Amino acid sequence: MGTSHFRFSEVSSAPNTPGVYSWYYRIELTDKDIAKCIEDVELQTSPEARDDLVRSFLETHLFRYYKEVPYFIALSGQLKPKYEGFIDHRPEVSSSMIRRLAIAPHNLYELKRTLKLAIPLFASPIYIGVATRLRERLLQHVRLIDQLQNLRASAAGDNHPLPKGETEDEDRDHKFAYEVSMVRGFRPSSLIVNTLELPIDDSIRYDLENVLNRINYPLCGRN
Repeated sequence: MGTSHFRFSEVSSAPNTPGVYSWYYRIELTDKDIAKCIEDVELQTSPEARDDLVRSFLETHLFRYYKEVPYFIALSGQLKPKYEGFIDHRPEVSSSMIRRLAIAPHNLYELKRTLKLAIPLFASPIYIGVATRLRERLLQHVRLIDQLQNLRASAAGDNHPLPKGETEDEDRDHKFAYEVSMVRGFRPSSLIVNTLELPIDDSIRYDLENVLNRINYPLCGRN
């Protein structure tokens, strides 16, 4: 029994024993993008324009990856009209943080360094699963993500529907791969997974997965 850590390209080394796994996405701000942002900010004399550039940079290179997918809601009452539809997540970025970075944009390099060190230790998982054979399940994730990444890079990827699996596990794997590749545009090279070997019986496996998801609320794989 033990914990291990693997990059996307290393999951073939994962143990093929029962256990729990959690995927994370490591944001990697590039020096090139940061340098361009700093250059653009320092050319501006208007505080509002500087703020807008920093906000756009953070939304493009950081926060967009973690935006919630739209929720379907319905409102109704006795003898009242019924309302239903999808609502979008409108993430709010701290205006004080934007202001500080607009004044000292070189701090983006420190933000980059901290994010690289902090994930996954100080990050929420983007997906949690329980498997009877960890390596086999993770390789399934890799295979499906690679397939959809290749599809996304081609014209055939436009409006490609969500594939369906033949079993409950396969269906979940398809949903996760689809959100990683088609919805959020995650880079596979920035995906990492932690595994915890546990002697999990099939009678408790789905209940354990349910509990872990209910207390952590991972970003991907929701129904």
